[in-house]
Amino acid sequence: MTELTVAEAGPDRLMDALQRGALAILGPDRHTRGHTSIILLCAVMYAICCAAAAHAAAVGMMLPIGPQALTAVTFPAHLIFYVMVRSGVTRQWCDAGLMVLQNLYALLAISFAYVTLDPSERGMVLVLIALVIVFGMYTHTPRLSVIHGVLAMVLLGAAMGVLSSVDPDYYPPQLEMLRFGVMLGSLPVLIFTAYLISSWRKRLSTQRRELQQALDQVQQLATRDALTGLYNRRHMQEKLAYAAQRYQRYGERFTVALIDLDHFKRINDEHGHLVGDQALMAFASAASMVLRDTDTLARWGGEEFLFLMPNTSPQKAAIALDRVRDALVSVTVSEAAPQLRLQFSAGLALYRGLEGTDGTLERADQALYQAKSAGRHRSVVAAGPDQDG
Repeated sequence: MTELTVAEAGPDRLMDALQRGALAILGPDRHTRGHTSIILLCAVMYAICCAAAAHAAAVGMMLPIGPQALTAVTFPAHLIFYVMVRSGVTRQWCDAGLMVLQNLYALLAISFAYVTLDPSERGMVLVLIALVIVFGMYTHTPRLSVIHGVLAMVLLGAAMGVLSSVDPDYYPPQLEMLRFGVMLGSLPVLIFTAYLISSWRKRLSTQRRELQQALDQVQQLATRDALTGLYNRRHMQEKLAYAAQRYQRYGERFTVALIDLDHFKRINDEHGHLVGDQALMAFASAASMVLRDTDTLARWGGEEFLFLMPNTSPQKAAIALDRVRDALVSVTVSEAAPQLRLQFSAGLALYRGLEGTDGTLERADQALYQAKSAGRHRSVVAAGPDQDG
């Protein structure tokens, strides 16, 4: 039985080890892994090209210095690229994956390969240039796509012109002119295509970002109270339902506190509704700063607020509300009423699964009524078996 268990656990341990190894190599987050994966893929492609160059030199299709120089420079360069991205040095850069630098290096490497290739084989370099331009379609801005395309033509054209004038025997001017004409007839079309695709990709990215912002605004309107910025009643009801589910599954208790600002009607009557709105916002701000991150505060309606406090007994919740009271002592509600200070009454109840959230809210409401009847500016814990928390 034990041997079977170990055997079954073996593949799981192997997969965990492989996953940890992949994370160690590629990086801890999705963006870093994406960038390092591209660098490692390019390194593999360069390794293949270096091997092909070595074979070409062995059969006389390339000068021996070609594969030697490419191998000596390529792998240290990509190691530097990898270390910079994997370590997070480039995380805040506009080009976090060093794609511009990698493309520039590719153009220089291809131009060098062109110089060292046999005259009859240099035409294949145009295919590699096209590959670099196509790769840039999906990584560069439209402007950079054009710049890299033009730079490729300039580098290769310069190599053709200079070499054919320096060594016309090894670099026949007629052949170089023919290749230059082929390049002028094909690469500009590819550059223009790269520009269009980069523009479409940029436009889609902008539209996607704007759509996400619109969705965030809709979510904000659907869940937040427009005046105070707190959660609204509808969203708090969803929070209560979720808390009740956690209670059923894990036995995680929670306390609700129903709060009503004292003499709020008097504030409106004496100072106006603008000051009344400022009072609601002042309470929301003070309470949000004092309570824990795990607590949820919502505007329940009018001058009523509802607190949801997970893993908290009513007695401890009452202590938290006292901290809110202490904070309100120094809060200036409005410049129009500098002496005005806020007070509130609260009713607290611990959730009991059998009664449901409606029953808990009903008991909290009854406790709030008792707090107001007893003189306001106090918290009352709902009576019942849960009172001992």
